[in-house]
Amino acid sequence: MNDRSTLLMYAIRGPVVLKYVAQLTLVQAGLFLLPVTIALFYAEYEIALRFIVIACVLVTITLSFIRLPVPTHIQTNEALAVTVITFLVGAAAMVYPFMGAKISFIDAVFESVSGITTTGLSTLADVEDKPRSFLFARAWIQWYGGLGFVVLAIALLIGQQPGNRRLLCKEFDRDGGVMGIRRHARQVTQVYLLLTILSTLVLFFSGVDGFIALIHSLSAVSTGGFSSFNNSLAEFNGWSIQMLLSCIGLLGAISLPLYYHIYQRNFRQSTSAQETLAMILLIASVSIILTVVIAKNGNIDWLTSAKQALLLALSAQTTTGFSSLNIANLDPLVKGIVTLSMAIGGDIGSTAGGFKVLRLLILIKLMHFTIQRTAMPSHVVFEPKLAGKTIYSEEIINVFTLLGWFIALIFFSWLPFVAMNYHPLDALFEVVSATATVGLSSGITQTELSPVLKIVLCFDMLAGRVEIIALLVCLYPKTWFGKRVDEL
Repeated sequence: MNDRSTLLMYAIRGPVVLKYVAQLTLVQAGLFLLPVTIALFYAEYEIALRFIVIACVLVTITLSFIRLPVPTHIQTNEALAVTVITFLVGAAAMVYPFMGAKISFIDAVFESVSGITTTGLSTLADVEDKPRSFLFARAWIQWYGGLGFVVLAIALLIGQQPGNRRLLCKEFDRDGGVMGIRRHARQVTQVYLLLTILSTLVLFFSGVDGFIALIHSLSAVSTGGFSSFNNSLAEFNGWSIQMLLSCIGLLGAISLPLYYHIYQRNFRQSTSAQETLAMILLIASVSIILTVVIAKNGNIDWLTSAKQALLLALSAQTTTGFSSLNIANLDPLVKGIVTLSMAIGGDIGSTAGGFKVLRLLILIKLMHFTIQRTAMPSHVVFEPKLAGKTIYSEEIINVFTLLGWFIALIFFSWLPFVAMNYHPLDALFEVVSATATVGLSSGITQTELSPVLKIVLCFDMLAGRVEIIALLVCLYPKTWFGKRVDEL
């Protein structure tokens, strides 16, 4: 790095990060009220006590930092640090309560990280024997991790302070910068709540037990995929319920601001609308290909193959992670196709993970633009556009940078699995599933998995949820050490 760029860099300011992390941690403590209530209702007092203890610890630690002065501005690296630290605190806070379900420390850490990042990978072979409050807490942490309690806090607590725009992910702002930030966050939260309530009611009136309906609705809308059954979707009798849950996952994988654009009837020129259409086309294409492969190689009739292929395509593309099949027994070609689908993921501004469909559309548009440009005079000014909007150089750089880091993360996470003699394709499937926050498993993730590999997957899940750039910023020494802006 040259001297000039170093001189222009500013390290994060401790009071700024502590102020916002403290506020968001208080939100986390407040969100514990529901698991405590569920635990008390089912007379699972040990888990209730564990949640109460952690909530008290969080409140005690953060009270002194809440009184710190409000900054007049917040740097990008400070906003990214707040996001990463908040997710880390959220995961750490769930470890002690999860251990109340009689699971080991490392498995409790894994479940917590998998939950807060909406991944849904689990090392537990049997969840049906676990306390109901534990099953609810896993789904609940996915639900508020899916929306991001950063947005919840902005909607409820922080208001119109100057630093808010950087705390809100840029992915929520591409189509709707005209709205006030607090109003925007509230609208997204309202859409999320409405989807959850409606999904729970539809499942309940479809004959699903109320508690089961609630858990699976929380997991589906957040595209998390934690189930209260060992066999996930396969436990439900009838393809209709399985399909209903998969469609709820699809609703969660659609950009949340798009719902409000539809309500306002101004969605036609929205990039989110084109992105959603592209995602649906991808699901349809993957379903058709999987149907043919499963029917030909699995000795299954065409109708059953089509049903299972559609469920699998929905689960992979939306990154929900529900499963109606044993992935470990699938044809290698099926695993390869599903791996690619998981890597792409859902919409930007949704609860889905992956590289995101919009970024794929930008890449395709740039490829097309490169070909078009060769037929034009050199002096002609012609810029690539998507949904009638110019794709600016900053967006192009961001897309290629993220793609490079995304591939690098998958590759270097895949190497230790191969070094420990796991099948290369199964290892790639597992790493992509973790990095794209999907939760489908090739059978590698289990209690017996090496703690080192569990930590690798935890890192992948966290990087996939906050996006790798944010995590790298937190690991970069100059983020923490160096000259700082004097004023707050």
